[in-house]
Amino acid sequence: MLTLGKKSQWAYIVARVKVMKRSLIPKEEFRKLLNMDFNEIVRYLEESEYKKEIDELSYKYSGPRLIDYALSLHLFRKYKRILDVSFGAAKELVFEYLKRWDIWNIINILRGKLANVSPEEIEETLVPVGEFSYDFYKALTAKEVDEIVKAFDRTPYYEVLSKVGQEPIGQIEDELYKIYYSRIISMRPSDQPLKLFVDFIKKEIDIKNIKTILRLKIDDVPPDTIAEKIIPGGYQLNLDEARKLASMPLDELLKAMEGYWFWKEIEIEDSFSKVEIKLDSVWMEEVARKADYYPLSILPVLHYMCLKKIEVDNLRVIGWGKWENLPNEAIEEQLVMV
Repeated sequence: MLTLGKKSQWAYIVARVKVMKRSLIPKEEFRKLLNMDFNEIVRYLEESEYKKEIDELSYKYSGPRLIDYALSLHLFRKYKRILDVSFGAAKELVFEYLKRWDIWNIINILRGKLANVSPEEIEETLVPVGEFSYDFYKALTAKEVDEIVKAFDRTPYYEVLSKVGQEPIGQIEDELYKIYYSRIISMRPSDQPLKLFVDFIKKEIDIKNIKTILRLKIDDVPPDTIAEKIIPGGYQLNLDEARKLASMPLDELLKAMEGYWFWKEIEIEDSFSKVEIKLDSVWMEEVARKADYYPLSILPVLHYMCLKKIEVDNLRVIGWGKWENLPNEAIEEQLVMV
Protein backbone atom coordinates (compact mmCIF):
# COMPACT_ATOMS: atom_id res chain seq x y z
CA MET A 1 0.00 0.00 0.00
CA LEU A 2 1.27 3.48 -0.83
CA THR A 3 2.23 5.51 2.21
CA LEU A 4 1.20 9.05 3.04
CA GLY A 5 3.95 11.44 1.98
CA LYS A 6 5.12 14.16 4.34
CA LYS A 7 5.63 17.64 2.96
CA SER A 8 9.40 17.37 3.43
CA GLN A 9 9.78 14.54 0.93
CA TRP A 10 7.67 16.38 -1.64
CA ALA A 11 9.64 19.59 -1.08
CA TYR A 12 12.89 17.71 -1.68
CA ILE A 13 11.93 15.93 -4.90
CA VAL A 14 10.14 19.00 -6.29
CA ALA A 15 13.23 21.13 -5.62
CA ARG A 16 15.43 18.60 -7.44
CA VAL A 17 13.05 18.53 -10.39
CA LYS A 18 12.95 22.34 -10.56
CA VAL A 19 16.72 22.31 -11.08
CA MET A 20 16.37 19.69 -13.85
CA LYS A 21 13.56 21.70 -15.45
CA ARG A 22 15.91 24.65 -16.03
CA SER A 23 17.82 22.53 -18.56
CA LEU A 24 14.79 21.91 -20.77
CA ILE A 25 15.14 23.36 -24.26
CA PRO A 26 12.90 26.46 -24.62
CA LYS A 27 10.37 26.25 -27.42
CA GLU A 28 12.06 29.19 -29.17
CA GLU A 29 15.17 27.00 -29.55
CA PHE A 30 13.23 24.38 -31.50
CA ARG A 31 12.45 27.01 -34.11
CA LYS A 32 16.19 27.76 -34.34
CA LEU A 33 16.87 24.05 -34.78
CA LEU A 34 14.47 24.01 -37.72
CA ASN A 35 16.84 26.36 -39.53
CA MET A 36 19.86 24.11 -38.99
CA ASP A 37 21.00 21.19 -41.13
CA PHE A 38 21.39 17.72 -39.65
CA ASN A 39 25.07 18.04 -38.75
CA GLU A 40 24.44 21.39 -37.06
CA ILE A 41 21.73 19.76 -34.95
CA VAL A 42 24.16 17.06 -33.82
CA ARG A 43 26.69 19.76 -32.88
CA TYR A 44 23.96 21.61 -30.99
CA LEU A 45 23.21 18.47 -28.97
CA GLU A 46 26.92 18.01 -28.29
CA GLU A 47 26.92 21.42 -26.62
CA SER A 48 23.81 20.65 -24.54
CA GLU A 49 23.06 18.23 -21.70
CA TYR A 50 22.85 15.49 -24.35
CA LYS A 51 26.63 15.73 -24.90
CA LYS A 52 27.52 12.71 -22.77
CA GLU A 53 25.21 10.38 -24.68
CA ILE A 54 26.18 11.73 -28.11
CA ASP A 55 29.88 11.27 -27.27
CA GLU A 56 29.33 7.76 -25.90
CA LEU A 57 27.48 6.51 -28.96
CA SER A 58 29.10 8.45 -31.81
CA TYR A 59 31.77 5.79 -32.28
CA LYS A 60 29.06 3.17 -32.99
CA TYR A 61 26.35 5.12 -34.79
CA SER A 62 25.84 8.04 -37.13
CA GLY A 63 22.96 9.85 -38.76
CA PRO A 64 19.49 9.77 -37.17
CA ARG A 65 20.22 6.47 -35.39
CA LEU A 66 22.86 8.27 -33.34
CA ILE A 67 20.28 10.85 -32.28
CA ASP A 68 17.64 8.16 -31.65
CA TYR A 69 19.82 6.08 -29.37
CA ALA A 70 21.39 9.04 -27.60
CA LEU A 71 17.95 10.46 -26.82
CA SER A 72 16.73 7.13 -25.42
CA LEU A 73 19.82 6.77 -23.23
CA HIS A 74 19.55 10.34 -21.98
CA LEU A 75 15.85 9.95 -21.15
CA PHE A 76 16.58 6.74 -19.25
CA ARG A 77 19.25 8.49 -17.17
CA LYS A 78 17.03 11.46 -16.38
CA TYR A 79 14.16 9.26 -15.24
CA LYS A 80 16.52 7.01 -13.29
CA ARG A 81 17.90 10.10 -11.58
CA ILE A 82 14.43 11.18 -10.49
CA LEU A 83 13.74 7.71 -9.10
CA ASP A 84 17.10 7.64 -7.30
CA VAL A 85 16.60 10.97 -5.51
CA SER A 86 13.01 10.18 -4.49
CA PHE A 87 11.97 8.52 -1.25
CA GLY A 88 8.80 7.53 0.58
CA ALA A 89 5.49 8.05 -1.25
CA ALA A 90 7.23 10.14 -3.91
CA LYS A 91 9.44 7.21 -4.91
CA GLU A 92 6.49 4.80 -4.91
CA LEU A 93 4.42 7.00 -7.20
CA VAL A 94 7.30 7.75 -9.57
CA PHE A 95 7.99 4.02 -9.78
CA GLU A 96 4.34 3.25 -10.57
CA TYR A 97 4.39 5.87 -13.33
CA LEU A 98 7.63 4.54 -14.83
CA LYS A 99 6.29 1.02 -15.20
CA ARG A 100 4.88 2.16 -18.56
CA TRP A 101 8.41 1.84 -19.87
CA ASP A 102 8.26 -1.91 -19.30
CA ILE A 103 5.73 -2.04 -22.10
CA TRP A 104 7.92 0.17 -24.29
CA ASN A 105 10.85 -2.19 -23.72
CA ILE A 106 8.85 -5.40 -24.21
CA ILE A 107 7.33 -4.18 -27.48
CA ASN A 108 10.65 -2.80 -28.78
CA ILE A 109 12.33 -6.13 -28.10
CA LEU A 110 9.53 -8.10 -29.77
CA ARG A 111 9.38 -5.79 -32.80
CA GLY A 112 13.15 -5.99 -33.10
CA LYS A 113 13.22 -9.78 -32.90
CA LEU A 114 10.38 -10.13 -35.41
CA ALA A 115 12.25 -7.82 -37.80
CA ASN A 116 15.60 -9.60 -37.29
CA VAL A 117 17.23 -6.52 -35.75
CA SER A 118 20.51 -7.26 -33.95
CA PRO A 119 20.47 -7.54 -30.12
CA GLU A 120 22.87 -4.60 -29.89
CA GLU A 121 20.55 -2.31 -31.84
CA ILE A 122 17.52 -3.37 -29.79
CA GLU A 123 19.50 -2.77 -26.61
CA GLU A 124 20.13 0.86 -27.56
CA THR A 125 16.37 1.56 -27.61
CA LEU A 126 15.76 0.39 -24.03
CA VAL A 127 14.57 2.72 -21.28
CA PRO A 128 14.82 0.28 -18.33
CA VAL A 129 13.36 2.37 -15.50
CA GLY A 130 10.31 0.26 -14.70
CA GLU A 131 9.81 -3.01 -12.86
CA PHE A 132 12.47 -5.00 -14.71
CA SER A 133 16.19 -4.27 -14.80
CA TYR A 134 18.52 -3.39 -17.66
CA ASP A 135 20.29 -6.76 -17.31
CA PHE A 136 16.93 -8.56 -17.56
CA TYR A 137 16.04 -6.78 -20.79
CA LYS A 138 19.55 -7.08 -22.21
CA ALA A 139 19.36 -10.86 -21.74
CA LEU A 140 16.01 -10.91 -23.57
CA THR A 141 17.49 -9.24 -26.67
CA ALA A 142 19.54 -12.42 -27.27
CA LYS A 143 16.58 -14.81 -26.88
CA GLU A 144 13.99 -16.13 -29.32
CA VAL A 145 10.43 -14.78 -29.25
CA ASP A 146 8.96 -17.77 -27.40
CA GLU A 147 11.67 -17.50 -24.73
CA ILE A 148 10.93 -13.80 -24.34
CA VAL A 149 7.27 -14.56 -23.76
CA LYS A 150 8.12 -17.28 -21.21
CA ALA A 151 10.27 -14.79 -19.28
CA PHE A 152 7.06 -12.97 -18.30
CA ASP A 153 5.33 -16.06 -16.90
CA ARG A 154 3.65 -15.23 -13.58
CA THR A 155 3.44 -11.53 -14.47
CA PRO A 156 0.26 -9.63 -15.44
CA TYR A 157 1.61 -9.43 -19.01
CA TYR A 158 1.98 -13.15 -19.72
CA GLU A 159 -1.53 -13.95 -20.94
CA VAL A 160 -1.41 -11.13 -23.51
CA LEU A 161 2.17 -11.89 -24.57
CA SER A 162 1.28 -15.54 -25.15
CA LYS A 163 -0.71 -14.29 -28.18
CA VAL A 164 2.43 -13.06 -29.98
CA GLY A 165 2.36 -14.59 -33.45
CA GLN A 166 -1.41 -15.00 -33.33
CA GLU A 167 -2.42 -11.33 -33.09
CA PRO A 168 -0.88 -8.17 -34.58
CA ILE A 169 1.86 -6.71 -32.41
CA GLY A 170 -0.01 -3.39 -32.31
CA GLN A 171 -3.02 -5.11 -30.75
CA ILE A 172 -0.78 -6.79 -28.16
CA GLU A 173 0.74 -3.41 -27.34
CA ASP A 174 -2.75 -1.93 -26.79
CA GLU A 175 -3.65 -4.76 -24.42
CA LEU A 176 -0.44 -4.36 -22.44
CA TYR A 177 -1.14 -0.66 -21.91
CA LYS A 178 -4.65 -1.50 -20.73
CA ILE A 179 -3.06 -3.70 -18.05
CA TYR A 180 -0.71 -0.89 -17.02
CA TYR A 181 -3.52 1.64 -16.67
CA SER A 182 -5.91 -0.77 -14.97
CA ARG A 183 -3.35 -1.47 -12.24
CA ILE A 184 -3.13 2.22 -11.40
CA ILE A 185 -6.80 3.17 -11.57
CA SER A 186 -7.68 0.17 -9.39
CA MET A 187 -5.78 1.86 -6.54
CA ARG A 188 -8.13 3.30 -3.95
CA PRO A 189 -6.89 6.81 -3.09
CA SER A 190 -6.53 6.95 0.70
CA ASP A 191 -4.64 10.24 0.74
CA GLN A 192 -4.14 13.31 -1.42
CA PRO A 193 -0.80 12.26 -3.05
CA LEU A 194 -2.37 9.09 -4.40
CA LYS A 195 -5.60 10.83 -5.45
CA LEU A 196 -3.67 13.44 -7.45
CA PHE A 197 -1.67 10.68 -9.12
CA VAL A 198 -4.71 8.57 -10.02
CA ASP A 199 -6.59 11.61 -11.36
CA PHE A 200 -3.54 12.49 -13.47
CA ILE A 201 -3.54 9.00 -14.97
CA LYS A 202 -7.31 9.11 -15.59
CA LYS A 203 -6.97 12.36 -17.51
CA GLU A 204 -4.12 10.85 -19.53
CA ILE A 205 -6.49 8.00 -20.39
CA ASP A 206 -9.04 10.58 -21.59
CA ILE A 207 -6.47 12.04 -23.97
CA LYS A 208 -5.48 8.63 -25.32
CA ASN A 209 -9.11 7.59 -25.76
CA ILE A 210 -10.26 10.71 -27.59
CA LYS A 211 -7.27 10.44 -29.94
CA THR A 212 -8.21 6.83 -30.65
CA ILE A 213 -11.88 7.65 -31.21
CA LEU A 214 -11.19 10.57 -33.53
CA ARG A 215 -8.50 8.80 -35.54
CA LEU A 216 -10.66 5.73 -36.10
CA LYS A 217 -13.84 7.74 -36.79
CA ILE A 218 -11.97 9.69 -39.48
CA ASP A 219 -10.93 6.32 -40.98
CA ASP A 220 -14.57 5.07 -40.88
CA VAL A 221 -13.77 2.23 -38.49
CA PRO A 222 -16.95 0.56 -37.11
CA PRO A 223 -17.99 1.64 -33.57
CA ASP A 224 -17.60 -1.88 -32.15
CA THR A 225 -14.00 -2.02 -33.35
CA ILE A 226 -13.31 1.41 -31.85
CA ALA A 227 -14.83 0.31 -28.53
CA GLU A 228 -12.38 -2.61 -28.33
CA LYS A 229 -9.49 -0.15 -28.32
CA ILE A 230 -10.83 2.09 -25.55
CA ILE A 231 -8.87 2.10 -22.28
CA PRO A 232 -11.29 1.80 -19.34
CA GLY A 233 -11.14 4.19 -16.39
CA GLY A 234 -10.91 7.66 -17.88
CA TYR A 235 -11.60 10.84 -15.89
CA GLN A 236 -14.57 11.89 -18.02
CA LEU A 237 -14.36 9.36 -20.83
CA ASN A 238 -15.23 6.17 -18.97
CA LEU A 239 -15.91 3.07 -21.02
CA ASP A 240 -19.65 3.70 -21.47
CA GLU A 241 -19.11 7.35 -22.38
CA ALA A 242 -16.39 6.46 -24.87
CA ARG A 243 -18.56 3.81 -26.50
CA LYS A 244 -21.40 6.30 -26.82
CA LEU A 245 -19.12 8.79 -28.57
CA ALA A 246 -17.69 6.09 -30.82
CA SER A 247 -21.21 5.27 -32.05
CA MET A 248 -22.00 8.88 -33.04
CA PRO A 249 -21.54 10.33 -36.53
CA LEU A 250 -18.43 12.52 -36.58
CA ASP A 251 -20.34 15.83 -36.68
CA GLU A 252 -22.44 14.86 -33.64
CA LEU A 253 -19.35 13.61 -31.83
CA LEU A 254 -17.62 16.97 -32.30
CA LYS A 255 -20.61 18.82 -30.84
CA ALA A 256 -20.66 16.42 -27.88
CA MET A 257 -16.98 17.14 -27.22
CA GLU A 258 -17.67 20.73 -26.17
CA GLY A 259 -18.46 19.75 -22.59
CA TYR A 260 -15.20 17.91 -21.94
CA TRP A 261 -12.17 19.35 -20.13
CA PHE A 262 -9.78 18.57 -23.00
CA TRP A 263 -11.77 20.08 -25.91
CA LYS A 264 -10.48 23.63 -26.39
CA GLU A 265 -10.36 25.42 -29.75
CA ILE A 266 -9.62 22.25 -31.69
CA GLU A 267 -10.43 22.25 -35.38
CA ILE A 268 -11.02 18.81 -36.86
CA GLU A 269 -10.48 20.26 -40.35
CA ASP A 270 -6.77 20.31 -39.55
CA SER A 271 -4.67 17.23 -40.27
CA PHE A 272 -5.08 14.62 -37.56
CA SER A 273 -1.47 15.07 -36.47
CA LYS A 274 -2.33 18.70 -35.68
CA VAL A 275 -5.36 17.59 -33.68
CA GLU A 276 -3.18 15.19 -31.68
CA ILE A 277 -0.63 17.91 -31.00
CA LYS A 278 -3.34 20.32 -29.87
CA LEU A 279 -4.68 17.68 -27.48
CA ASP A 280 -1.17 17.10 -26.13
CA SER A 281 -0.76 20.85 -25.59
CA VAL A 282 -4.09 21.10 -23.77
CA TRP A 283 -3.06 18.13 -21.62
CA MET A 284 0.24 19.78 -20.65
CA GLU A 285 -1.57 23.05 -19.86
CA GLU A 286 -3.87 21.11 -17.54
CA VAL A 287 -0.96 19.36 -15.81
CA ALA A 288 0.91 22.67 -15.41
CA ARG A 289 -2.18 24.32 -13.93
CA LYS A 290 -2.72 21.52 -11.44
CA ALA A 291 0.99 21.39 -10.58
CA ASP A 292 0.92 25.12 -9.76
CA TYR A 293 -2.14 24.55 -7.55
CA TYR A 294 -0.47 21.63 -5.74
CA PRO A 295 3.22 22.64 -5.70
CA LEU A 296 4.21 20.09 -3.02
CA SER A 297 2.90 16.96 -4.72
CA ILE A 298 3.68 14.41 -7.40
CA LEU A 299 2.27 16.72 -10.10
CA PRO A 300 5.33 19.00 -10.62
CA VAL A 301 7.43 15.83 -10.94
CA LEU A 302 5.08 14.28 -13.49
CA HIS A 303 4.89 17.58 -15.36
CA TYR A 304 8.66 17.65 -15.77
CA MET A 305 8.76 14.00 -16.84
CA CYS A 306 6.12 14.69 -19.51
CA LEU A 307 7.95 17.79 -20.72
CA LYS A 308 11.22 15.87 -20.95
CA LYS A 309 9.56 13.18 -23.04
CA ILE A 310 8.07 15.85 -25.31
CA GLU A 311 11.52 17.44 -25.70
CA VAL A 312 13.04 14.10 -26.68
CA ASP A 313 10.21 13.42 -29.14
CA ASN A 314 10.60 16.89 -30.69
CA LEU A 315 14.35 16.41 -31.12
CA ARG A 316 13.76 13.02 -32.71
CA VAL A 317 11.20 14.50 -35.14
CA ILE A 318 13.54 17.35 -36.09
CA GLY A 319 16.53 15.03 -36.50
CA TRP A 320 14.71 12.59 -38.77
CA GLY A 321 12.95 15.41 -40.64
CA LYS A 322 16.23 17.10 -41.45
CA TRP A 323 17.84 13.82 -42.42
CA GLU A 324 14.96 13.15 -44.83
CA ASN A 325 15.11 16.74 -46.16
CA LEU A 326 11.52 17.50 -45.20
CA PRO A 327 10.35 21.14 -45.42
CA ASN A 328 10.50 23.07 -42.15
CA GLU A 329 6.72 23.52 -42.21
CA ALA A 330 6.15 19.76 -42.38
CA ILE A 331 8.52 19.17 -39.46
CA GLU A 332 7.07 21.99 -37.33
CA GLU A 333 3.56 20.58 -37.74
CA GLN A 334 4.69 17.50 -35.81
CA LEU A 335 6.23 19.37 -32.87
CA VAL A 336 4.49 19.86 -29.52
CA MET A 337 5.38 23.38 -28.38
CA VAL A 338 4.69 23.87 -24.65
